[in-house]
Amino acid sequence: MTVKNICCPPYLEINTSDLFMRTVSVFSVCKTRVAHGPRSHQMSLIFSDSGLPDAHPPCVLQSFVNHGAVLHKVFVVGDSHFTVERPSLKNFPLGPSDRPTIFFNSHDVSKPASCSPLTAVSVFMPPPSDALAALVEELRTQLDMSLFGVDIIIDLQTHALTVIDINVFPGYEGVPQFFPSLLRYIESIMEKQVDFLSTTGSSTEGASSSSSSVIITAAAYCISWDFRVQTDR
Repeated sequence: MTVKNICCPPYLEINTSDLFMRTVSVFSVCKTRVAHGPRSHQMSLIFSDSGLPDAHPPCVLQSFVNHGAVLHKVFVVGDSHFTVERPSLKNFPLGPSDRPTIFFNSHDVSKPASCSPLTAVSVFMPPPSDALAALVEELRTQLDMSLFGVDIIIDLQTHALTVIDINVFPGYEGVPQFFPSLLRYIESIMEKQVDFLSTTGSSTEGASSSSSSVIITAAAYCISWDFRVQTDR
């Protein structure tokens, strides 16, 4: 990442219990690598080496960063992006401690109506708009995607934008005017294809076929999005 004042917390992917013999920075958030379904939201806070057996592979250990209990969910639609604030984990004293592992479901902590003893907003710092725009543009280029989500927190010590997750199939919950934005993105793709074919003198049949493919893909995305909102999300 070339954008300044943006980082990711140190993390370690664990695929088997044998990797527990490696040195892991604590304290950490443990995230399952299950992508969808009820298990995908099961997480834990591990405060010391003695809590490492509570991590069940396959999973990811990510160093915890105090961030004032505010999660910034950034949703990208083509050239536009939207930021939705959600509650998040409260601040904890950093460093190892004798606290037992805390198990929780992310839906209980980071949904719009979440009310959990693990959340307690202390400081609200909105992400700088210029840095956020630069991050989104960089991710568009690196991922070669135009529909995705990014979870960001603001490190209370360094004030750095800290990327803690990238969602290749986000729910877009809470995004105002999501479907009109998606429609504008589809229309822009179709216009670019028609302009290109007109410039090169190619047949517009190719544009029609390609545009139909884009529409079908977007329709499938919308149907899947609606299904996820009603079930998993």
